[in-house]
Amino acid sequence: MSKYDQANILMVDDQPSKLLSYEVILGNLGENLIKAKSAREALDQLLRHDIAVVLMDVSMPEIDGFELADMMHQHPRFQKTAIIFISAVHLTDLDRIKGYQRGAVDYISVPVVPELLRAKVSVFAELHRKNRQLEQLNRELEQRVEERLEDIRNLNCQLEERVAELETIMQVLPVGVAVSQDPECVRITGNAALSDLFGVRQGDNLNLAADDNQGRPFEIYQQGRLLDFASMPLQYSARTGQQLGTVELEIRRPHGDSSHLLASAIPLFNENGIARGAVGAFVDVTSRKQLENLLRERADLLELATEAIMVRDRKGVLLFWNSGAEALYGWRRHEVLGTNIHKVLQTRFHAEYIDPGSAEATLDAQRKWHGNLTQVTRDGREIVVASRQALKADSDVVLEINRDITAQLRAEDALRKTERLAAMGRVAGIIAHEINNPLESITNTFYLLCNHPSLDEEARYYAHLGEEELKRVSHITRQTLGFYRESKDPEEVSLSQVLDDILELQSRRLEFGNIVIDRQYRSKGVIQGFPVELKQVFLNLIGNAVQAMPEGGRLRLRVIECGRREKSSGGIRISVSDTGCGIKPDHAKQLFEPFFTTKSTKGTGLGLWISRGIVQKYGGTVRCRSWRQPSGNVTCFQVFLPDGDSNAITKRASATEIKRSFAFQAERSSADD
Repeated sequence: MSKYDQANILMVDDQPSKLLSYEVILGNLGENLIKAKSAREALDQLLRHDIAVVLMDVSMPEIDGFELADMMHQHPRFQKTAIIFISAVHLTDLDRIKGYQRGAVDYISVPVVPELLRAKVSVFAELHRKNRQLEQLNRELEQRVEERLEDIRNLNCQLEERVAELETIMQVLPVGVAVSQDPECVRITGNAALSDLFGVRQGDNLNLAADDNQGRPFEIYQQGRLLDFASMPLQYSARTGQQLGTVELEIRRPHGDSSHLLASAIPLFNENGIARGAVGAFVDVTSRKQLENLLRERADLLELATEAIMVRDRKGVLLFWNSGAEALYGWRRHEVLGTNIHKVLQTRFHAEYIDPGSAEATLDAQRKWHGNLTQVTRDGREIVVASRQALKADSDVVLEINRDITAQLRAEDALRKTERLAAMGRVAGIIAHEINNPLESITNTFYLLCNHPSLDEEARYYAHLGEEELKRVSHITRQTLGFYRESKDPEEVSLSQVLDDILELQSRRLEFGNIVIDRQYRSKGVIQGFPVELKQVFLNLIGNAVQAMPEGGRLRLRVIECGRREKSSGGIRISVSDTGCGIKPDHAKQLFEPFFTTKSTKGTGLGLWISRGIVQKYGGTVRCRSWRQPSGNVTCFQVFLPDGDSNAITKRASATEIKRSFAFQAERSSADD
């Protein structure tokens, strides 16, 4: 046993021999034995040491054992110290009671039995030691409790500070926060942002069911449906114990205005896992909703626009494609989004922007570019578009608006060609008129020369040869004058002669094109009409037939006079047939539409449209048929012109009116775009 664990045993007796005997008896216990020869010395040892057991003789001089025990009992420190009285005289029961009253715990009579003394002292020493251990444990426990209480006090202070911080944060948050501490949400509190959102005073109960909804300043709707109390986010989450994801709500106020919120809620649980309330968050998205509506309206306008509107990045990857672009190019939105659109459209820049890099450089420098582009549609048509492009600031996004000007360019080209043809006709008429008078003089001179007697046979032969060529020149001159001469009133026209005049004008083209002419005139086809207009009709038909046979072929012209029938009048039927490339069925339905052409950008698409208009003015019809034979394709245009006098024929349009028609078409195309 260590010295620290030894119990102090105080032995008090005025006889040294007894003290020595006690020391011998108790020596084997291993405790610390302290001797005192008097009561005063015993009091001094008690004050110095922590005494576990006091062995005290009852009969001592000055202060006996009972008095010493009484003095110890009166001191708080020694009230629980064990006292064993050792008496050599017989003690009465009254003495024993007196000893017990003054703190004694046991008595031992003399002679002392060593084993009994050791046993009793050992029990009290061990009891004292256990008490001291308990006291030490109590002190340690009290210290730990105090430390824990200090920690709790610190945590409470920190928690209070944290709560105050959170309360401050909640009050300054731009997001509305609502809290309910009971599952029925009888009382709902919120921060300043929430009060502003709902238009109530801060601190007011936000429970819409409170006070029987008297004076409710707003109503809450979800997807146009008025929400009842139990269906609102906070109440639903507190009632069901389930988290509610983000939902969109609309707040409608009595004076007519409304706002939009995004709301979510999460339940609060007690220690038993039962919902005891809920916390909700409300975000004002009114501005975003208004912006979404504005963007939706603008998107609808973009969809309604007839122009092709697209958004792409600088690499050409398509980001947006409106319905106007679908209509113009033929590709659906889902087919081209994410692709390089200018590769899909096979975009080509015009001459002034042969290098695409120059257009990109202009776009970089000026943030915008405009010009004409040639592109290819889904069905293979080549079109020309007027393109306007703008580079969005601080980004690589390009807005591109394309307008189809193919018809406009064709109309302008047709107008230029018409003006050139009209000018050529006037010039040809002037030249033919001016040449005609000298030709008559030269013809008369050659006539006299051929009959002059002084000429020999060889000279006369050459004179006759020159006279024949001069007649040919005169014929060409008269034919030119007749072809371009306009008349104000209808006159008698031979359609077979009109066809022959056109063939003669096209003779070199027919010869070089290796085209064989097959004339099948069963009638002269005489009608009342305007020669220039009729020549224009058949010049278009014959010209198209020649262009359809680049490798040569057969051109068949047929003129038939049709008799009157019960339901139809008589007239002339003219057929122009070729053995060229034929006409596709889907093209046949569009042949007579303005600006439709199968010749890419080389044709104006107006020839057949104008020809049909002229024929319809006579009350006639134009029909087309194309079929395939073993020997190849055959295409036939059939024109029917009914009989009629000059009064039945609509007054023809002059050349000026035709030009105005072209100008009107170009102007209308620009307006539509």
